[in-house]
Amino acid sequence: MTAVALLAKAPIPGRVKTRLAADVGPAAAVAHYRRIGLAVAAAVGSEYPLTVWYDPPGAEAVMRAWLGARQFRVQQGADLGARMAHAFRTHFASGEAPVIAIGADCPAVDASVIGDAVHHLESHDVAIGPTVDGGYYLLGLNAPQPDLFETVPWSTADVFRITVGRLRARDLSVGVMPSLRDVDTLADIEALGLDCP
Repeated sequence: MTAVALLAKAPIPGRVKTRLAADVGPAAAVAHYRRIGLAVAAAVGSEYPLTVWYDPPGAEAVMRAWLGARQFRVQQGADLGARMAHAFRTHFASGEAPVIAIGADCPAVDASVIGDAVHHLESHDVAIGPTVDGGYYLLGLNAPQPDLFETVPWSTADVFRITVGRLRARDLSVGVMPSLRDVDTLADIEALGLDCP
């Protein structure tokens, strides 16, 4: 069965979307994040089994108040790569496959995007959706790739390029999905035409 892992931080001012907060203020940044994350979780979780992997530990009540009655697990690891690796490993160990990881900050991610990823994974080892800033909004794997997430310069324009390069160096087939914009800055808000919260 396909598993979808939503990796999200608790919507606490000063703890999430710090680059956006520098442009619009911490409260507005959190409001944008809450709205986008809720829409993503609602759209995806209505069609696919969704597990919310949250950070920091102890924030489950905050997450439940935000995203409703879902399965919640605490992220584990020192950086994003370690936390993603742990989530994938846990899902695969439970017999779930493929496993698709998404974030809570790309407004266009919905059930149809997950469906496209599932379709890619029927004929590829990996599905990946690049963001316009050089990262990725979705990663789907049919089997564990335990060292894929090590020594990646997260939050840079090189993440997608490095990840795809590693996958292809292993002779894995990669289905690349359409590029989408996630929300990290005021320029992203303006480009997407999002209303102020």
